[in-house]
Amino acid sequence: MEIKNQDLKKMKSNNLWHTGIVVLLLPLLFLASCKKNDIPEKFNKASQTLFQYISSNKNLGLYQAALKRAGMYTAETFSNGGPFTVFAPVDSAFMNAGLTLDSINRYDPQTLASVLKYTIVYGKISSSSLIGFYAQDVSSLNATNKPNLTKNYYGIFLNGIPLVTGASTDLNDGVLHELTRVPFPPTDNLFTLISKNKNLFAPTDDAFKKFGYPDIASIQNSNPAILQSLVYNCILDGGSRFFTSGFRGGYDIRSQFLYIDIDGFTIISTGNELPTHIIGPDMLATNGILHVVDQVIAVAIIY
Repeated sequence: MEIKNQDLKKMKSNNLWHTGIVVLLLPLLFLASCKKNDIPEKFNKASQTLFQYISSNKNLGLYQAALKRAGMYTAETFSNGGPFTVFAPVDSAFMNAGLTLDSINRYDPQTLASVLKYTIVYGKISSSSLIGFYAQDVSSLNATNKPNLTKNYYGIFLNGIPLVTGASTDLNDGVLHELTRVPFPPTDNLFTLISKNKNLFAPTDDAFKKFGYPDIASIQNSNPAILQSLVYNCILDGGSRFFTSGFRGGYDIRSQFLYIDIDGFTIISTGNELPTHIIGPDMLATNGILHVVDQVIAVAIIY
C-alpha cells in the first residue's frame, strides 16, 4: 500500500511537471509561430489623417495647389473644429472648370479660399452614416453659403455633382470624397446669372432659333401669352432647389404632359417631337438653380 501511494505521488508529481512545461511552452510556441506579417495590419499602423491623405493623393494635385494658393495647405485646416467631410475635386474637375495650375496661381486667394471652404463640411458623412434618402443644406467652413448634400439610390451628391466611383475614403479624422466637378458657391441671383451668359435664355439661343425665334426682335414681337407659357414650362417652383441629382430616377413636373426621365437629364414633353436634354446642369444662384437645355420646352395638353 505504501509503495502504491509513493508511485501515485510520483505520477502526480510527473504530471504536474509535464503540465507546467506545457503551460510555459505555449507562449513560446505562439511567439515562434507568429511572424511579422501574421500580425493584423490594423495593429501595425494608424489610419491616415485627411491632410496626409490629400498630400499623398496623385489625383488631387490641383486641389493641393489651390489649397496652397489660398493659404489652407496645413494640417490645422482639416483638424481644427473637425471632424470634417471633404469633397475634393479631382484634377480633371479643375481642368474642366478652366482652372489650370497657372490660373490657380493667379486666382485671388480670398475668393479661392471661399470656394475651397465650401467643400469642407462639418461631420463624418459617408454612405453608411446617411440612412435612407437624404437631401439637405449642410454647414461648411464657408460661413456664408451652405452646399446641398443629397443621397439616393444613385449615391452621394454635393450640389448635384456625383462622386468619383470608388473614391470615398474613411480616415482617422474624417471622410474624403473625390468629386467629379468643382462646386462653386453662388454669387449672383438667377436674373444676373442669366444676364451674364450671352449664349442662353435657359434654353440656348440655338434652341430658340429651332423653335421659330431667329432673333431677339422675333421674341419681342411674339404673343406675350405664348412666351409666358414657354417660360412657365421652364420653371420649377416648390420652395426647394432642384439639382439634377434630385431628378435621377424620374421626376414628375406635370404628370404625363411634362416629366424628367430616369436619367435625370432627359425631359419628355407632349409639345416637343424629340426629348429635351439638360446640357448645362446645376448652375447655382443665390435664389435658385439654372439648368441649360437644348430646346424650348413646349407642352400640348391632350384631352
